[in-house]
Amino acid sequence: MAIKDIFKINRKTFFNPSAWLDIGNLSFISKGIWAIVKPLFVAPADPAHQETFEEAIARLNLTEDDIKEREKHYLLFTYLFLILAVAVFGYSFYLILYFKTFLGFCLGLTVVTLLLSQAFRFHFWFFQTKYRKLGCTVQEWWDGKINTTQGPTV
Repeated sequence: MAIKDIFKINRKTFFNPSAWLDIGNLSFISKGIWAIVKPLFVAPADPAHQETFEEAIARLNLTEDDIKEREKHYLLFTYLFLILAVAVFGYSFYLILYFKTFLGFCLGLTVVTLLLSQAFRFHFWFFQTKYRKLGCTVQEWWDGKINTTQGPTV
């Protein structure tokens, strides 16, 4: 081995900002984040198979009583998640007012967001079973009524 390889000194020995910032790892992480975020802004393709509510009932061998029971369960879960969200929201304010923990408050709000998303999910399923229509949009859910002969009312 040559002496110059043993005592190799160049500008990167003392000044190497790309290694300090770990540019390669930052690039890898930002590409990963972009791969996760990009599908959120792209319109999804139309599903290959669409089935009606009646076809789904026949495929799953459901009776009218089964459907009514699922409606009740979906509505019960919706109320349960809403009650839990209100309780955690109140507890997060308790944490910030009495214990002065902003981190606890932020964690409480995160849990509230998750609980509200679950409440939305179950209420959306309740809405679809109530109006006997699969593939409802959020706008139809927001409006709250579906006229099955002419489409959603806006």
